[in-house]
Amino acid sequence: MAPFNLARWFIEGEVDYDWWLGQLQSWGPVVAGALFGAGWWCWADALVYQKAVVGSPYPFSYNWPGIVATLALVMINLLPRRDLAEAGDSLEEGGEFRARLWLFVSFLIAAGAVAGSVAVLIAAQQQKELAGLGVGSVLQCGLILLSSILLWAFRSGESSSGYGYITH
Repeated sequence: MAPFNLARWFIEGEVDYDWWLGQLQSWGPVVAGALFGAGWWCWADALVYQKAVVGSPYPFSYNWPGIVATLALVMINLLPRRDLAEAGDSLEEGGEFRARLWLFVSFLIAAGAVAGSVAVLIAAQQQKELAGLGVGSVLQCGLILLSSILLWAFRSGESSSGYGYITH
């Protein structure tokens, strides 16, 4: 397959969606892993800065939003996309409901992690020496949750499940 040609796309108005989907399925998990690593790096950097430069201790409860966001990433990605697509076809009663409920609860936990990181940011801004931890917490949760959505949407090896494009 020829690489994407922007000039041809503007002139002809055609996009090879299969090529783009293949690229996203190939590189999506890599980018998701990089975002996950960057999220934890932001938090580790904030902790090192707090200890080395500022020198004041921080409450352990500031760690919880990142831990919960990582738990949400695992929960979201435990459910394969094919379970949502095939649950309606199975003979098991309520299979589709359970799959959707699991995904809904996973996203609720992810939203709780974001809310917790915003609470850490607000609490850290009240103590000026902890401000870096608040920003690090919000960046950490945002990047981890972005990586979980990207990984769930574009996992490799599931193109045969019939749940290909996100818009379907």
